[in-house]
Amino acid sequence: MALGLYDITPLEPLIAQGYTLLTPNFRLARRIKAEWDARQLAAGQGTWEPAPVLALETWVQRQWDGAVSRDLLPPRVLLTPAQSLEVWRQVIGLHQRRAPQTQLLRPSGAAELAAQARDSILRWQIDCAAPLNRALFELEGDCCTFLQWLELFEERLQRQGLCTPVDCLVQLSGIPPAECDTRVALLEFDLLAPLVRTVLDRCCSDVQEVAATRGKAQCLVHPFDDRRSELHAVARWVADSHRQDSVSTIAIVLGDMGADRVPLEYLLRREFRCLGRDYGSLPVNFSTGITLDQAPLVRDALAVLAMGLQDCPISAVEGLLRSRFLDLPDAPGPLAQRFIRQLHAEGRAVLPVSDIRNAARAVQRDSENGLSLGRYLDNLRATPGLRQKALPSVWRRRFSDILHGWGWPGTQALDTLEFQQQALWRRTLDEFGDFDTVCEPLQFHEALALLRGCCASQVSQPQTADSPIQVLGPLEAAGLSFDHLWLCGMQGASWPASPRPNPFIPIALQTRLQMPHASPERERVFAEALLNQYTRTNTVIHASYCRQLDGVPDLPSSLLQDFCPQPIPAPAPIEAGWQVLCDAASLEELADERVSRLEPEPHQVLTGGSRLLEDQSQCPFRAFVHHRLQVEPLGSLTVALSTADRGSLLHQALHNLWADLCDSATLQALDETQEAQRVKSAVQAAVSGVPHHLQRRLGAAYWRLEASRLNSLLREWLQLERQRSEFFVAARELDMTLALGPLHVSLRVDRIDELPDGSRVIIDYKSGKSTVLDWMGDRPARPQLLLYSIADPGTVAALAFATVRPRDCRFSGLGTTAAAPGIATRLSGAGDFTRDAGVWGELNAQWKRALERIANEYVGGEAQVDPLTPASCDWCGLQSLCRIEFGRDDTVAALEDGAQ
Repeated sequence: MALGLYDITPLEPLIAQGYTLLTPNFRLARRIKAEWDARQLAAGQGTWEPAPVLALETWVQRQWDGAVSRDLLPPRVLLTPAQSLEVWRQVIGLHQRRAPQTQLLRPSGAAELAAQARDSILRWQIDCAAPLNRALFELEGDCCTFLQWLELFEERLQRQGLCTPVDCLVQLSGIPPAECDTRVALLEFDLLAPLVRTVLDRCCSDVQEVAATRGKAQCLVHPFDDRRSELHAVARWVADSHRQDSVSTIAIVLGDMGADRVPLEYLLRREFRCLGRDYGSLPVNFSTGITLDQAPLVRDALAVLAMGLQDCPISAVEGLLRSRFLDLPDAPGPLAQRFIRQLHAEGRAVLPVSDIRNAARAVQRDSENGLSLGRYLDNLRATPGLRQKALPSVWRRRFSDILHGWGWPGTQALDTLEFQQQALWRRTLDEFGDFDTVCEPLQFHEALALLRGCCASQVSQPQTADSPIQVLGPLEAAGLSFDHLWLCGMQGASWPASPRPNPFIPIALQTRLQMPHASPERERVFAEALLNQYTRTNTVIHASYCRQLDGVPDLPSSLLQDFCPQPIPAPAPIEAGWQVLCDAASLEELADERVSRLEPEPHQVLTGGSRLLEDQSQCPFRAFVHHRLQVEPLGSLTVALSTADRGSLLHQALHNLWADLCDSATLQALDETQEAQRVKSAVQAAVSGVPHHLQRRLGAAYWRLEASRLNSLLREWLQLERQRSEFFVAARELDMTLALGPLHVSLRVDRIDELPDGSRVIIDYKSGKSTVLDWMGDRPARPQLLLYSIADPGTVAALAFATVRPRDCRFSGLGTTAAAPGIATRLSGAGDFTRDAGVWGELNAQWKRALERIANEYVGGEAQVDPLTPASCDWCGLQSLCRIEFGRDDTVAALEDGAQ
């Protein structure tokens, strides 16, 4: 049985006399029908005449249809609001092409305002051709431009025989007065536009305005500290009241439905214990849902179709892989995770769909090769007619076929809400096909944008059972009767609302005619009328406000002067029951810092690179995550080359340069011009080796700048190389293998120089800062060069970092010979390497013991969160896994103290 939210007793005599009841909105009409049906059923009726109640909009439509059928009006094609808006967008686009000096940032927003302006002009019967009115329009630039749009719009309607809902009113106002006995009663109307009055006079023999007598509602006002406390108190009060009296009706009116609906729903679910298994048992009806394009089912369908565009955000691809409405069986697997990492490694938030498609086909991991996403993208690209213009009705079929090919809406059963959203999606597709009336053939991206707009204009409202608790907007609550009506957010700045005059109608004209939202006075009159309507129809009215908004003091609405203050204690931020459980909990800590030991299969060896040992030295947990779990942080977004890519480009340029120079003698023999030419050739070869898609993305100008930077940097580096004594470049990018305990380490040496005595200098290029202190201690921070030295201990005379940085080019290293500026032959506390070869040998042996221990710790499963220094965490990217910033503050403080 319907809840008693409207007293229809005063309406029964009017119904008996044959009056049609007109309401300002559909919700009130549905409520009166429900009350009528409930009353007939309670009276024992088996069948009965439906209540003659209609929303004004529906009644006008029926009157217009009747007039057309009786040949009182010429037949026209009635546009839906969405179709009318599309015509506005088209005429505005046409005007912009004809007058390029008029450019708009948001043409779609201008179309909406223009449609509203025309509607208001016709409803208030403003004659734009009248000299005085036209002069007012021409005084303001925006209004003058709107008149030009309006002329194009009217010409389009006339040429194609179209009309909008407000045109139905205009046409009805011109027909002869009704000879039939049509009687209507207006319910809960505060203000009728002049055009509506005229139509009622023309079409009706009698018009009654039903005014409810003023009730004696008790009016209370409740102050709160902030908006969160206010919504929390409302949810707590509603839940307590419902438990005490489950049949009393309660309405919560939200002034800002968009901002407050979601937090209020969460708080209500928490108070009613409907956050878990009982999620669907919340005894609350929300009057507004979400737009259809935000519903997950439809959101994913639109995302699939968007893969037919030129570019796509990575976030959209991630959404597709998470969707349960698509047939992507490999989406949850590690291959898909590697694919996502590859996309993020591109450094851009938006990628060409062709790159995404190629990456999805080429991604590999062990025996897995390619994702099903790549296959679907190939099929989408091959869709017939995808790059050809077509009418919306044709695109409707193509869109449906594409979604069917992707397995949408999935193999799992849809729940009730999703089933309703799928039905609404089908209706929206049908409406989209009807745009043939107002659209020329469209390209794919134009058709998809139009469909997305259609979905954005549709509201997905769950069809749920009636509930004694309603969450409504201010206008939706008008005319309904509740035991308790709670008005949230009654701030001085929002009740009355600030005026919002239409920018395409002269403000002076709007103010003079008292058009909606035209002036502060008009907004106050409207707010007072709405509040009076609430007090007439409800038993108790609660109004609440917060003393601060975003930390700024605020005042209550001036409309609450007659309300009786009744402070309500704000609920504690944490529910008492939860706090009791938390306080009573006993926290047990378990040190879980070891994982299972790595055990190779028979006839297999454990392999790794120098990075594995560096990660284990910097932090064992980092090595475990990177090399055993194979988890890597996603790449950061950049508009240029990433730091790693720039380093690789520098390495390649140096590789090319020394392939050409070969030794110090050749370098010394070069004059400045020859050196510049050799450097330029090496840089050009390095830049030419960059993948073509990356070259296209960054553009020729960027690569010219990057080449110029590398030219200057390499010239600066060669000045340092000229200071060295004789050497020969024996190897570049040399691959080596080293057995270190149970681990076989694969190495690649940047460069090996051979000295005249046959000894060798191992060089590692660095574009960042490095120091020989990184080799010291039980956990060498940068073990790569040490591994080279251990691999060939007999001939290595020195190890050196080659730091190649603008204005900071230098060598830093250790060895038995000062083979380059910056290579030290003494180490504090270790002696002179040039005089005592045993010291150098002992240092190498020490390094070998330290690295073998580190390798054994990795293989043995040492995985504790133990950063070597605070800097170890700077570029790690795994803080969300190790949680060191939350649970290891004492460790970080100790590390910082040690570093100091």
